[in-house]
Amino acid sequence: MIYIKITLSIVILLFSVFGPYSSYINHIPFKNSHYLDVDKGESIYISISKISDLNFINKFFLRIYLNYNDIYQFQAGEYQLNNKTLKNIINDLNNGKTVTHKLSITEGMNIYQLNQLINESYLINDCNMLKCIKTEFSFKEGILFPDTYYYKKNMLASIILQKSHDILNNHLNYFYKNKDLNNVLNKEEILILASIIEKEAGNNDEKFDIASVFLKRLSIDMKLQADPTIIYGLLPNFDGDIKKSDILDRNNKYNTYMIKGLPPTPIALTSLSSLDAAANATLGEYLYFVADSPSSHYFSKTYQEHLNKINDLSMNK
Repeated sequence: MIYIKITLSIVILLFSVFGPYSSYINHIPFKNSHYLDVDKGESIYISISKISDLNFINKFFLRIYLNYNDIYQFQAGEYQLNNKTLKNIINDLNNGKTVTHKLSITEGMNIYQLNQLINESYLINDCNMLKCIKTEFSFKEGILFPDTYYYKKNMLASIILQKSHDILNNHLNYFYKNKDLNNVLNKEEILILASIIEKEAGNNDEKFDIASVFLKRLSIDMKLQADPTIIYGLLPNFDGDIKKSDILDRNNKYNTYMIKGLPPTPIALTSLSSLDAAANATLGEYLYFVADSPSSHYFSKTYQEHLNKINDLSMNK
């Protein structure tokens, strides 16, 4: 009889503990978006105390769960906790299911925008203005491949940026090796021209025509007269308006209205289609182009035709 009483007492005790234990381990600390940073070497109890009240009873329940599941250390990193039970959170921390962030490096982005993007990310910017990049190029602008890159919080930016540069360089090597036989530009010049095409083109289909205009102008020693190059030379303080004084400024080394040839560096990140156009476009008959819609240009063979189109566009406004 005594054994039955003891057994019943144990069963009652277990049931009286199991309810609160189950309630604690399955409660949801955060219904809304919430993140937890677990530092390297941080104890489990310190990590859990950041998200749950660890009074004597709760600590006892936590120890039961940890010991039963052989959990002895959480993995460092950033975790998303919203709408997860404490049990699931503990399992995520044990398995290292950290948050993955993405960095979207886009075509047409310049070095100033890129630096701001990194500073506003969860990366550690150890590569300010791309100074860390190991490269064969004589410049640091325009040497990354536009793409979406994934990373963990507090990862070094240099890891992503060097990878991005290496990808771009591989693509450029391919286009340079397989470029049109009449194209006399070297690798750096192809990249510079591609960046101008990237900023000028309203759509991919007209990139070869734009490239042919610039290649034609280079071949006859005619100034490129590209607005995006002037704008780049005015960065990071450009106010959105190209003034007459800007066009006449010979001190702006990116002012292709005053200086012949290509600017000294790319002016933006470039797409594969712009690289293709810079490497493979041929010298056409067009020497001029003007925007005739938000996403296209009209190409002219003569200056008079160019002026006539500008007048037509002005009259139709």
